[in-house]
Amino acid sequence: MKKIVLLIVALSLIAVSPVVYGADTILLGNGNVALKASYLNFTEGALEDLDNDDALYLGLEAYNKITSNLYVGMEVGYARTDGSARIVLGEMEPVKADTELTFVPIELNLKYALDIAPRLVADMGAGISYSWMKEEISGPGQSSPGDDWLWGGQIFAALNYKIERFFMGINAKYQFTENFEIRDFDTDVNASNWRIGGQIGIMF
Repeated sequence: MKKIVLLIVALSLIAVSPVVYGADTILLGNGNVALKASYLNFTEGALEDLDNDDALYLGLEAYNKITSNLYVGMEVGYARTDGSARIVLGEMEPVKADTELTFVPIELNLKYALDIAPRLVADMGAGISYSWMKEEISGPGQSSPGDDWLWGGQIFAALNYKIERFFMGINAKYQFTENFEIRDFDTDVNASNWRIGGQIGIMF
């Protein structure tokens, strides 16, 4: 009798194992939402001169599965940085000015996800973006704000560890944009940037 019970238990475990493994190795659900926090660095030298080249980036992303490995989704983010720089006003000597940059990227992305372990998922992708950028320079007795919407694109990769319906991980992204214009004047300054950080999210 004991042998029969052990045999039934063994067969049950064998039958259940693929189901459990399948649940563990499912990708990032039929959809998922994640909060992101990253270090953002603008690659444009002019922004470094204005002391506005790096910032804390906060983002919210949402993806929906369209095939077994392919997801489509959007990301909206926010970054703001303050600095100071010495600027030339007309023909005067350089003066100290306060600088402030605000950056809000809106992205449409496509990513491919791949299980590399029962609870570990890697993904990589690319997309297009439309980002709002505002730069304000405040010198003695004057302020010079300017803002523009910039078309661009990005490539990225991430690694996530799953815990039941939740996941957490790390990510890296490079984004390029067109040049910033003020009153139809091309400044030859872009908002291209790279980011590295982490995310935490939920699958549904």
